[in-house]
Amino acid sequence: MNTKCNIALAGVATCALGTFASADVIMDQIGSMDGANTAGGSISASQDFDAYGAYDIVAIDDFTIDSAMNLTSASMVLGGWNGYAGSAGVMGYTVSIFSSTDAAGVSIFGDVMELYFDTADVSAFWSGGGEHISFDLGGFSLAAGTYWMGITPFNSYPDNGQTGAFHSDIGDSSGWQGNPTGAFGFITQATGANYAYSLEGSGVPAPGALVLLGLAGLASRRRRK
Repeated sequence: MNTKCNIALAGVATCALGTFASADVIMDQIGSMDGANTAGGSISASQDFDAYGAYDIVAIDDFTIDSAMNLTSASMVLGGWNGYAGSAGVMGYTVSIFSSTDAAGVSIFGDVMELYFDTADVSAFWSGGGEHISFDLGGFSLAAGTYWMGITPFNSYPDNGQTGAFHSDIGDSSGWQGNPTGAFGFITQATGANYAYSLEGSGVPAPGALVLLGLAGLASRRRRK
């Protein structure tokens, strides 16, 4: 896996060294692993087009965290059309966090977080349409706030067709797409869709809690002498 951290907002996001708790669900618009929540079969384009870069496009959906979180994993239900033969033909993926919908009209890669992966973990337990794919975010630390997440396959057209995120019946219909060059006829647009994304993370201890953890560790070491 090749991983790149892109930190553009000072004090908002850093690459954390670790997490302190088991993962919590931040966002889950995938739902049941039998594909019941994505059974409508609709897909919105999300793709880094390689040689056809003017058509680069990202599908994003919003989430809110009330306190700082270390992001542990992200998932999507991936599909395609127009000659798409599956994830085996995808060359890589970028998982992005955006500060706003406008930011997705500047670049298909997140202004808050941009993590690139050579491959995805394809779930053997998914029985719905498309493929359920996941990524280890390594504890990327994110401050409290509202953000938008997008996942863009790096996929060569026309060799492996076009890719996108399945729609879901879970969510608040706040999906958007960003196409920075406007080649599709828009820079950003609200789609009214829910994208089949999920995101997990763990809480970041407050500074006082970190001090207590350190003192507890010191006390433990002293008792063992």
